[in-house]
Amino acid sequence: MKIQIPGREVLVVEHLVLDYNGTIAEDGHLLSSVPPLLEDLSTLFKIHVITADTFGSVERECVSLPVTVHTLESTDHSREKEEFVRSLLGAVVAFGNGANDKEMLRSSDLGIAVLGPEGCAVETLRSAQIVVPSIEKGLALLQKPDRLIATLRR
Repeated sequence: MKIQIPGREVLVVEHLVLDYNGTIAEDGHLLSSVPPLLEDLSTLFKIHVITADTFGSVERECVSLPVTVHTLESTDHSREKEEFVRSLLGAVVAFGNGANDKEMLRSSDLGIAVLGPEGCAVETLRSAQIVVPSIEKGLALLQKPDRLIATLRR
């Protein structure tokens, strides 16, 4: 997806990286509104779900979705998420809400903080370029990118 924002360089986004719990899931269960949105966006992006998998449910919950699941292995989840984003070739838009998402959002080309069911860590809010009230509203920005232009133009 090509995003041309006045006053900024053109972004050609290839990857969508999503935190799991608190962002697209609650208590280990994928929010029911998310699968159709991801199906739609999978025609535009390679979609990655990155998680510590606190509830041990991410593989089961995402099995039929067009996503690649990355389960964190280290004890430094913030660093591991950041390194994952930096390892991707092409521009990245990332969504998260937790304190361990701060560096992931900061290192992405477009970081979006989500004020979902768990709230959002203040430090993560400060690392984002955009803050949205829900994952549904955030993913809608990618479906209708003129909304991004209106928000981010300088």
